[in-house]
Amino acid sequence: MPSHKTLKSVSHNFGHSFVSLMNYMETDYFLGLLLTEMRKTGLNRLEVDILNNKSEPKELLTRKISKSIGYWTKWFPKLVEDSGSSMGFVKSAEMTIEFDLTLSRPYPHDNRFIENPYVCGIKIIDDNGKEYLKEQKGWWFPEVLDNKTKIKNWLQQWL
Repeated sequence: MPSHKTLKSVSHNFGHSFVSLMNYMETDYFLGLLLTEMRKTGLNRLEVDILNNKSEPKELLTRKISKSIGYWTKWFPKLVEDSGSSMGFVKSAEMTIEFDLTLSRPYPHDNRFIENPYVCGIKIIDDNGKEYLKEQKGWWFPEVLDNKTKIKNWLQQWL
């Protein structure tokens, strides 16, 4: 029998997976791609309506970012059902990712990279109006380097 109780773990698992190393898109991890766009635009918050696969602001939605969001929102119903709950219980599901662009530091293991702190919040509201909120926090940096740096690093590995 489906349970409302497991929506708490769905909130945790969705957010944790979304910001993890499992979310890699062609050239960088999702958070690196998002942070790059945030630094370009000065916008520091992404909002995602998981059930309707709608995100804003549009200025942050590059092809890669949109593709990743689409993949994960498509997976959400399976996660809910596999957890022992039911999509019939889920009235809304939203995710926000916010970076603090005013706070940065060199990445401790490689000072070529500058990282910023982020908070990823997942909020699910069930058919009884109960909220299941989970936040993931950490620091992230874009890994894509300019072509000269990539070539130099590649050459150093092989020479």
